[in-house]
Amino acid sequence: MTGKFITLEGIEGSGKSTSLKDITDILKEKSIKFITTKEPGGGPLGKDLRAMLLNKDLNISSEVELFLMMADRKNHLDNIIMPNIENGTWVVSDRYLDSTYAYQGGGRKMDSSVIDNLSSYLNLPTPNLTLLFDLPPEIALERAKQRSSLDRFEREPLDFHTRIRNTYNELASTHSKRFRTIDSSQGFPEVKKQVTSVMLNFIND
Repeated sequence: MTGKFITLEGIEGSGKSTSLKDITDILKEKSIKFITTKEPGGGPLGKDLRAMLLNKDLNISSEVELFLMMADRKNHLDNIIMPNIENGTWVVSDRYLDSTYAYQGGGRKMDSSVIDNLSSYLNLPTPNLTLLFDLPPEIALERAKQRSSLDRFEREPLDFHTRIRNTYNELASTHSKRFRTIDSSQGFPEVKKQVTSVMLNFIND
């Protein structure tokens, strides 16, 4: 029996990390074996690469950024995601391939066909469920500022984050079978209620 692959997506400050605990609490209650991970930084290459990619002083081209992200993802997939799924363990990842379409495709305005081709070449699997935490970027960035010092992506101008949000919503519309959109502009109790409903429906389906 293979495990399920669940991903969390959204712009900076959208509440993914907060809701991750709600998701894992549900999986524990249902006695489902799982691990949590994240991108960038979930694989053996991860910690150093994550620190580099988020460093506000890093100056690299969009193409280099894309290739570094995809290299980290392939390493993460081969060493963490797939071995667990094949052993029957559910994997919950804070970000995955949709982040590349949103950030490098939407935010950096890169041709999505390049991402399509790389994804196909690397044979990247599709998640069983993707929760998209959606809210206006103005609110999200204000939350991010209150949380900690801003990283390289969080320091980008508002229109960058608006393009990312728009791309995420396009992805959710195109892949509606696996996407479930959470209205993160609501208070935490309401967001938790939405997440709980999505997770229980998925588990019981």
